[in-house]
Amino acid sequence: MSARVHGRVTLGIVIGLIGLLSAGIAAAQEPVGRERPEREEITPTTQEVITAIKRRAQQILEERRQARRLRFSGEATQLLGYESNPSNGVDHVGDTYLENSLYLNLSKRLRPALTWQGTYSGSFTNYIEYGDGDYMSHTLTPVKLVWQPGRMWRVDGGLDLNITYYPRAGASNYRELKPSIGVRQNLFGRWFHSARYEWFIRDYISKKARDGAGVETLSNRVDARHRLRYEVGTTWKEALLRVKQEWYLHDSNDARNDFYDAQDYKMTASVNRPLTEKFSLNASYAFERKNYEHRTVTGITAESRYDDTQTWTLAGAYDINKTWSLAPSFSYKFLASNDPTGEYVDTTISATLTARF
Repeated sequence: MSARVHGRVTLGIVIGLIGLLSAGIAAAQEPVGRERPEREEITPTTQEVITAIKRRAQQILEERRQARRLRFSGEATQLLGYESNPSNGVDHVGDTYLENSLYLNLSKRLRPALTWQGTYSGSFTNYIEYGDGDYMSHTLTPVKLVWQPGRMWRVDGGLDLNITYYPRAGASNYRELKPSIGVRQNLFGRWFHSARYEWFIRDYISKKARDGAGVETLSNRVDARHRLRYEVGTTWKEALLRVKQEWYLHDSNDARNDFYDAQDYKMTASVNRPLTEKFSLNASYAFERKNYEHRTVTGITAESRYDDTQTWTLAGAYDINKTWSLAPSFSYKFLASNDPTGEYVDTTISATLTARF
């Protein structure tokens, strides 16, 4: 081999070595962030899969046990208020009053979509001077079932047992039985509506029914009432807006001009909005028309009486902490009637302190 050929071979070998060395250096300097081949996934063993399934099953079972346990809650309230016309008379005679109330609730989930509730509510209202207005009320709801088959629907039905006692006005004492059923549906967006039907039978313990001539009979006065309610509402800019309509038919066995028989229509519009994290404000207006079936206007025998009642209410709620809250309230009520003897104005100012437990 000539010297020229030998030189070319040597030069080629040198160039090849330089190329291999450059490739090795470039590979060594490859950026750390560049993706690398993924590691091979480790397949869990059969025993590990069985253990995970058992652990999840136990967790679901414990969650169901927790949901089905008997739950208890309640609240106690103390109200102090002033009412300008507690007797609803033409002449205003105001008085201060106190009201103590207690609410207790037991609940238990029977099925994933079915819950039983039992409640008790009791209150005692005491006027400082207007003794005839004092009363004590106890309401027991032994059975209330709530069915929620999904996020859109809620159906409930229950039975209320009530006794109301007036220490200084015995003729007004009564016992009451009231079954009810209601349904609520969530609509598009934040809209919802609900409907409820109630019926009660009220037995006056020490008041007799009268016959057509106004003479007391041997039977106690007994009233029955059918009530329908429909409500629609929505949430707009953190404000809860509601409009509720109510209609009832009241019938009594007191035959003196069917004095207590009446049909009633009431509409209430309200708005509730939180102003701060702890304080919210509620304002409402209500109009109620009561048409008596046969109660005549004083001095007029051909015309039945009707009453129109308007009520304006402004109330607040301040959460002091998770247990205590304070709620001031102001309401103005005006009743207009085609019988001037029944007209009155009443203003109420109150503050309620509530403890939840």
